[in-house]
Amino acid sequence: MKAMFSYDSPVWKFMGRLLDFLVLTVLWVVTSLPIITIGAATASVYDITLKMTRNEEGYLVRTYFKTFAKMFVETTKAWLILLAVGMVLFGDLAFCLQSHMPAASMLLAATLVIAIVFLMTAAYLFPVMAWLDAGISRYFKVAFYLSLRYFGWTLLILVTGICLFVVGVFVFWPLLLVAVGLTAYLQSLVFHQIFNREQQAA
Repeated sequence: MKAMFSYDSPVWKFMGRLLDFLVLTVLWVVTSLPIITIGAATASVYDITLKMTRNEEGYLVRTYFKTFAKMFVETTKAWLILLAVGMVLFGDLAFCLQSHMPAASMLLAATLVIAIVFLMTAAYLFPVMAWLDAGISRYFKVAFYLSLRYFGWTLLILVTGICLFVVGVFVFWPLLLVAVGLTAYLQSLVFHQIFNREQQAA
């Protein structure tokens, strides 16, 4: 019983991780409120959760804001590009669904394929930005390449995020309090394996 309540016990480590996920979720929500800062906030979360997979996270809040400031310009550019492309794709999908043109079904299928590839690339973009030190075009190219090369893991990454959100909204709402941090951490366990493979192959 005494060992169970030791600071090194699995119980305390689990509670500590939950607290980390709660703090990360709150930080992400607060720093994402201006909307334009969502990219920097997301990259900062992944920077920490990737460090967690290596037990290198250090002081969580300090690390978060340090990364936020350091990566603000590049991540904001990336986010605005994603937002613009996403809005165009959404508009195209809405048009195809409402159109009665003979070619509308073909256009809808093509747009859906592009939208899926877009989501796959977007899922990798900010983790890649937290991992690499490169230019904006390089980030997008690497994210696109990895999302296709590790297609099976990409599906796992996307399903993880969707499932946690659905469970939080429809089954167990307290999960939403740690949703951002927990989702990023679970996905980072996969990203960690992918990035390690790429580094070893380089």
